Amino acid sequence: MDSQLRSELSMGRLDHYYHIMRTTIFAYVALAAIIGFGPEGISLALIVLVIATAAYGILAGKTALADVENLRDDMDEEFAQTSFAKGIKTRNMKGLIMTSNVLLGLIGLAELTAIFT
Repeated sequence: MDSQLRSELSMGRLDHYYHIMRTTIFAYVALAAIIGFGPEGISLALIVLVIATAAYGILAGKTALADVENLRDDMDEEFAQTSFAKGIKTRNMKGLIMTSNVLLGLIGLAELTAIFT
């Protein structure tokens, strides 16, 4: 795989991750508005929507970031010696994946708590 193709794939997957996060946060905001301004009481439909939103954000986001991590590890020797590649190698992708998953999970948990209270 040449560096141009790797770069295009990496940027595509990062764009995909940003779209996933934007969609997930938009869905969470919409659900929060429904929870805040909607009727009182427990709603099974809202519970399912919150769980589905959390699952989508966590699973799709992790997949996109794992693909970027795999592409990062697939550098050829020439590209790996550049300053840009050395900077990319120092990024803690596992930490980013974990942080993303935990934050999306906490938002989902907060919305579920709001539904039940």
